[in-house]
Amino acid sequence: MEILSLNAQAKLASAASSIGRNPMSWQGWHCLRILIEEMKEDTQQEVLLWTKSILESYLKDAEGRVYFCETGDIHVICRNITRQVLEQAGNQICDLVFNESKLLVSYDIYELCGEGMDYSRTVLEQKDFFSLPIRHESLPGTAEADIDAALLSDQPRRSLTHSGQPRVLLVEDDAVTRWMVRNALKNECEFITAPSANKAFAMFASFTPDVVFLDINLPDNNGYVVLDWILKNDPGANVVMFSSNGHLDNIVKAMEKGASGFIAKPFLREHLLHYIQRSGQECAIA
Repeated sequence: MEILSLNAQAKLASAASSIGRNPMSWQGWHCLRILIEEMKEDTQQEVLLWTKSILESYLKDAEGRVYFCETGDIHVICRNITRQVLEQAGNQICDLVFNESKLLVSYDIYELCGEGMDYSRTVLEQKDFFSLPIRHESLPGTAEADIDAALLSDQPRRSLTHSGQPRVLLVEDDAVTRWMVRNALKNECEFITAPSANKAFAMFASFTPDVVFLDINLPDNNGYVVLDWILKNDPGANVVMFSSNGHLDNIVKAMEKGASGFIAKPFLREHLLHYIQRSGQECAIA
């Protein structure tokens, strides 16, 4: 597991901000937060080594990252690790640090899908961090420039179809995944698919979907290019990124670029419905 100490606070702030924006995207992720009171600078390196040895023992093959902050707080953000394992690691770290240095140590564990808002608030308020604004720039030289923006501006947004169902666009090149999503969402929405980025530009302009499920890796372009174009033309769009790579950096990047959420493949039907139902609630409020 990667351990960060250089610029760890700034990088943790970015991750915490992404978690707070959409905790649902962090399904299966936990954070073990270790608090060390009054740690002096000359003991930081020793504490880092003690902590690293225990984490490597308990979480050697785990996916995630350790943030060793300047203040001495340690945040272990990891996926698919049980709470019991994290509790054992936390207890061992507390005991070892206290026995070797007499420093008082405590820990908290957050289940990020359910407690992500609380965790994000705790980190950002404590560290006095603020999220950077998200910028959406024009994308010259790509096929989406050929789509007339007037097609979008003339269309009603966030509205249900005449049948009362939300519109959903899936941008996905894999035929099996397209079939699986269509099958999972039958009777839940008005559903269309686009197998490429170029098709997605035209489909979005004509179909005006309430929710877009967007694969990151497309054959003719990057999914983030499509995301940027959609948000440039429709800043209120609900775009949820799809990827088989659920790495921490992938989720953070998606949220920083303005996505409404992130779903790691293989998906669960409940995760898809979460975003569709949330879109329907937004329509009702509007």
